[in-house]
Amino acid sequence: MRRLLTVLSIAVLALIVSTTISAQSSQNDPHIGTWKLNVAKSKGYTRKSEMRTYTQSGDGLTAHVEMVNSDGSTQIYGYTAKLDGKDYPFTGQVPSGAETLSVKRIGNTFTAESKKGGKLLFTTTTTFSDEGKVMTLTNKGTDADGKPIQTVRVYDKQ
Repeated sequence: MRRLLTVLSIAVLALIVSTTISAQSSQNDPHIGTWKLNVAKSKGYTRKSEMRTYTQSGDGLTAHVEMVNSDGSTQIYGYTAKLDGKDYPFTGQVPSGAETLSVKRIGNTFTAESKKGGKLLFTTTTTFSDEGKVMTLTNKGTDADGKPIQTVRVYDKQ
């Protein structure tokens, strides 16, 4: 009886540990949460404000972006993508004119390629501060009209 209790205890402990690890691995994406644009720390970006909300979506990531442009108009867009380097469609009013996005992850650095008609427009590199409270997006390339894009956007976690 004592041996049976020991075996059952070990099995229950193993189940608890594996469940905890599984839950943590699905939540270890530093994107998850709501981020507010820090206009003062951003460079080359003309939006008055911007909020980004990221949620876990299965084994991917869903983004919802709301921005207020310099003229006061608003734009809302988003996407759901796996971090597998494949193209996924944008939804809504994407300011750059991009139609698809592909994302890859190495550690806590994410590289996204935004495309129109299969052609690369620009690349966005996303990094996070060590404590996970600051997210920086660096864009390089062109928009759909061929105008150069080079911005550094800094966001604070809410």
